[in-house]
Amino acid sequence: MSLKNEIIVDTVPDSQISVIFVKSAIEENEKIYGPIFTRIASEHALQFEAEKLMDKPPENIQNLQEVTNYIINNLDKYPNGYCALMYGIAKAESKLQGSTGAGSKRSAFSAMKSIIESSGMLNSVIGTTGDLFEALDKFEEIGKMVKTAIPLRFIRGENNEVTMVSKNCPYKDACRAFINEGIGRLVGGQECINIICHAAVAEIITKKRFDYKLYEFDKPECRGKIFEV
Repeated sequence: MSLKNEIIVDTVPDSQISVIFVKSAIEENEKIYGPIFTRIASEHALQFEAEKLMDKPPENIQNLQEVTNYIINNLDKYPNGYCALMYGIAKAESKLQGSTGAGSKRSAFSAMKSIIESSGMLNSVIGTTGDLFEALDKFEEIGKMVKTAIPLRFIRGENNEVTMVSKNCPYKDACRAFINEGIGRLVGGQECINIICHAAVAEIITKKRFDYKLYEFDKPECRGKIFEV
């Protein structure tokens, strides 16, 4: 077992790769909810992106691929365009479930698992550790290689818990929109894209079950915890 108790990630994600990755998450969620999920997510992602560009949503954009192309073509103006798709996912889940939360966490897990399995990005580390901290360490190393890792700090705790701290999270635009619209967890508390993804990845690698809680947002750090259940 690793003796270190802290992981510091200081890389910036590749915007286009991140957009494509989040698009894949929408496509995987369609397998759970049906085509209506993609339609709702695409509509709200387009609206979000247009507002960030201080533009009117183009009327000729009709589907997810066209929305994705619109976002990619404007990354020079809004580099965090993947936030538009993340917002679209949350809005679709909110409308179809009534709120995000336990259901969305499991759908995020299912979507993430499907993407990872089809890409093979974690094939070499699945089942290699039951320790949450080590699993996150392995994932961050892969994230650096595929250029999706974002600035984060992980602190090992007791009882297979990890505190996750982000000072300059590139997903904050989406999270702020969640707060403004009252999109939260069914079980209470605020949603966090980072923690959802990392909890899901931890489950895939360790084959254990985890939950999470965000207890500080944008002050200016975001701070939360992932823990075994």
